[in-house]
Amino acid sequence: PDLWLLLLGNNSVQKISGREGLNTAPAVSPDGDLLAVTLSVDGNAEIYLMTESGQNPLRLTHSRGIDTEPTFAPDGRFIAFTSDRMGSPQVYVMHVDGSNVRRLTYRGNYNASPSWSPGGDWIAFASRHERGQFDVCKVRTDGTGFVRLTRKGSNKDPSWSPDGYHLVYSSLRNGQRNLYTITYDGSGERQITTGGGFTNPAWGPFPHR
Repeated sequence: PDLWLLLLGNNSVQKISGREGLNTAPAVSPDGDLLAVTLSVDGNAEIYLMTESGQNPLRLTHSRGIDTEPTFAPDGRFIAFTSDRMGSPQVYVMHVDGSNVRRLTYRGNYNASPSWSPGGDWIAFASRHERGQFDVCKVRTDGTGFVRLTRKGSNKDPSWSPDGYHLVYSSLRNGQRNLYTITYDGSGERQITTGGGFTNPAWGPFPHR
């Protein structure tokens, strides 16, 4: 796979990265100037920082595991990401220059898809629980305060609303995968799509008008 940029103003597209191997999991910095992406150009899936045009890639991670799914903190100073460097996928946090990497999740043997809250104090993620399915959970950025938000079906791909009050996510229930919303404390769960086939939601940067 290659990385492409879609310009919404005129629907034109431009290629950002077509390097050998994987070019995946792009995340745009809050100021729009940088991209955090997963590349395997050096032989292993690692996270790189590059300009919005795909130039000057800077390798941020160095591990034997797969490092992917980067997401920027609201202030642009930190990046959360998923890595299986310790044997199972877990959520990690590092400075935007790749320094001071620390593991954030310890509950569950598979934690992935981190999403930073707009206030910068929580990270939501998908966690595999004892039934072998996934739930949307959240944890503070210092690793404390683990909260399980969902308890029905298998739930993945959380994304915060701009005000930090809700999350949207995909859930597999009754044989169909649809999108649901839930409040930050796990109440008020609501199905918002029907028919199945809905995955990877991303809440827009502006409230609905």
